[in-house]
Amino acid sequence: MNLPDFSSSSPKAIAMDLDETTLNSNARIDDRTRTALHSVHAIGIPMVIATSRPERVLPTLVGEDILEITSIVQMNGTIAQGKAGLTGFMKREMSLEDARICWRLANEHAPWARMTLEIDGDRFAVNHDDDINELWAFNMATPTMVVSFEEALRLEPVKISINGMNQNLETIADMLENELSTETGVIRAARLQFLNVVPTKASKSGAVADLLKSASIPLADVLSFGDDYVDIDLTRDCGWSVAVANAIPEIKSLAKYETASNDDHGVAIVLENLVAAVK
Repeated sequence: MNLPDFSSSSPKAIAMDLDETTLNSNARIDDRTRTALHSVHAIGIPMVIATSRPERVLPTLVGEDILEITSIVQMNGTIAQGKAGLTGFMKREMSLEDARICWRLANEHAPWARMTLEIDGDRFAVNHDDDINELWAFNMATPTMVVSFEEALRLEPVKISINGMNQNLETIADMLENELSTETGVIRAARLQFLNVVPTKASKSGAVADLLKSASIPLADVLSFGDDYVDIDLTRDCGWSVAVANAIPEIKSLAKYETASNDDHGVAIVLENLVAAVK
């Protein structure tokens, strides 16, 4: 490990990815990490969850207690909401024409894939309705949350998620990159059965920076945690960037520091050191 040294200076805010970073391999926050997050909140350092996930699943993933003490950047930086000491709201809508192209191409060339057209973190359209609670909302969906594709377009969508159901989506990713406009980007995951299609103007670091303006905190003073391609901009732009041990090589090469894996309390170890130094 190459942990940050907080003895002479310390970050003024925290930004953390969830999956395979702050969450363990069971997609939950373990008790040690939960305690560390509450300790950071107690010393007055604002925290931002920066995730590819929609907000509707976060109560299951992290718990209401964590949502009360963190701001949220959801769905790859397309929507941001300030809380717990930060203020502000931001939303980046996707090109409707690109949304149509993506929906058509994926349905034609990867009909087995599950897609969601996300609107605001609660409402969404899908191309398959089987097992919808399990696949998209962790058994928290209600019928009013699921809308038709055409209605979703009218409601200013922000993102399309594509789940290849354990099949490789690289061919679809290449096809989308060739067909979509410059207004829309395709973000791969380390496991190539997942794609995120989002506005190119959206980013995790940009959304975090927008929220931190209310506290006059620059990204140079932010301690970030990440593991995958979706975290590249956050890792690159934050002054105290930390890769977990299970991160992809691209994140490790960009990060200034490295901690233990998500299953070995990597985020908690760094936050515990920060709290001890600040106290």
